[in-house]
Parts: sequence; structure tokens; C-alpha cells
Amino acid sequence: MAKKTKTDLANELTATPAIDSITHVDARIAVGMFFTLTGTILSAFGLSTRDRTDVYVKSLGIDANLWWGLALLVFGILMLAFGRRGQMRMEKGQNIALAKAESRRR
Repeated sequence: MAKKTKTDLANELTATPAIDSITHVDARIAVGMFFTLTGTILSAFGLSTRDRTDVYVKSLGIDANLWWGLALLVFGILMLAFGRRGQMRMEKGQNIALAKAESRRR
């Protein structure tokens, strides 16, 4: 193996991405996607078994799958909306920080 010179090491350091360029993802987006998908599946099952009263005897005739599916769906959509809003704020903050760093370099 050949030894690396100082210029090779300097080139490697400048070639690596800066810490500021790392993209962060809001966890609410993943949680919202999960609950939206689960709520959609549960609501669809509740709608498809709505006419079968024997399935809902234990729940006093209440279509629990439909109602809880709708609740999960609403919660998932809210999480997606808040997560997207937070993601946009995070990206805006990163852009401002990058612009400040660029102005300091000049």
C-alpha cells in the first residue's frame, strides 16, 4: 500500500459531505403513514362486514372495526400533516444555516 500524501488527505476531507447537508426526517411522517395504512385497512374491513350482525354480537352491535379504523385514519392523517409541517420547518432552518455559513465564508 502506498502512503497517502498531505494533499490526498486534504482532498478526502473536502470530498466528504458536510454535517450541515445531512437530511433529517421527522418521525411523525413514518408514524402517520403507519396509522393511515392501518386505519384504511381496518375501515375497509369494517365496511365490508357491516351487514353481518353475527360478527358484532360481542360489541353490542357496534361496528368497532369501522369506528376504530376511522379514528386511526384521522389520527394518521393528522400525524402526516404535522410531520410534513415539521419537516418543512426543519428544511427551512437548514437552508438558513447553510446560507449563514456561506456568508461567513465570503
